[in-house]
Amino acid sequence: LVAIGVGLWCFMHYQFALTQQAQRAARAPEPVIAPEPVAHHSSGLFAKLSEKTTVAPPAKPAPKPPSRNDTCAHGIVALTYASHPGRDDRFCRSLESAIRNGLDLRVLGWGVKWEGLSQKLGAALRAVEELPADCPVVFTDAYDVLFTQGESAMRKAFDAIKADLVFSAECGCWPQVTRDRGKTCRDEYPPSPTPYRYLNSGSWAGRASVAAKFLRAIGADATSVDFHKLNDQELASELYLRRGFPGLQLDHHAKLFQAMHSINDDTLVPNCDPRPHLREVDGVWRNTLTGSTPAVFHFNGGGKRHHLLMEARTWWKRCRTAQTVDALEKVAATKLLFNGVRRSFGDVC
Repeated sequence: LVAIGVGLWCFMHYQFALTQQAQRAARAPEPVIAPEPVAHHSSGLFAKLSEKTTVAPPAKPAPKPPSRNDTCAHGIVALTYASHPGRDDRFCRSLESAIRNGLDLRVLGWGVKWEGLSQKLGAALRAVEELPADCPVVFTDAYDVLFTQGESAMRKAFDAIKADLVFSAECGCWPQVTRDRGKTCRDEYPPSPTPYRYLNSGSWAGRASVAAKFLRAIGADATSVDFHKLNDQELASELYLRRGFPGLQLDHHAKLFQAMHSINDDTLVPNCDPRPHLREVDGVWRNTLTGSTPAVFHFNGGGKRHHLLMEARTWWKRCRTAQTVDALEKVAATKLLFNGVRRSFGDVC
């Protein structure tokens, strides 16, 4: 009976993913995203940015042809930024996790010369400007991320947070903790109902129009190399610290995002480790502290050591039906949008 139950569970997961892929294939092609590669602030990084960076004047959005399928048909649009496949196979593992969960992930920046962390901000800005104003967008890092649920679960979690823009929350306070031995982190950061107190820029979600406004506020419409080399997490967290963008919230309860970095040194910020609170239930990871089932896991910082171990317990790794030759061929044949061009997983990975 146990074997039959496990088999049915695997089969249901596998069939659900196949159904989502089939429905997506029947829809019109996704819009092509252009492959193109400050806010006023009195001090700190923003002052440095205003001195070094030439900000391009706001461009008028190009009119959208009525035939384009940019109507947010799946209920949410998932974006990431990767200029190349990386030095190991973790980018491909991230792509596979998206495909397995029926997520039509769009990869921005593919083939573009890498210049720095904030380069992805401009690409994200141009992408969200192509979408309807109220379309929810999820943006994640590319090389250390695991998707454990699909679009419907992401949309449900985003709606439950009740915010037009939400960033992942984490244990670590980077990079402010390096400046004043944690004083800013302890005294200036808004309090949190959970140990996940600090902004992490590796995962965020928001309505397209609100996301565009935020990205412009941190200078994403700048095109200089100087801007691209800036720390995107510093830009976002400083604006959050100064309450410079009303409505910006953090996902303190890990309803949508789970950042995996841990802190084990009480001298600067409190100890915090999400891993002991995570339990795998039917191939999906649950946070027992917050009672949530995050859809996106970001293995930032020291959390990278958990990536492959947690992936090994996902439903598609444990189900024999998901590892058959036929199933693997379907994954390899699945096409995602890489900087405006549909490419198969097998061609990229």
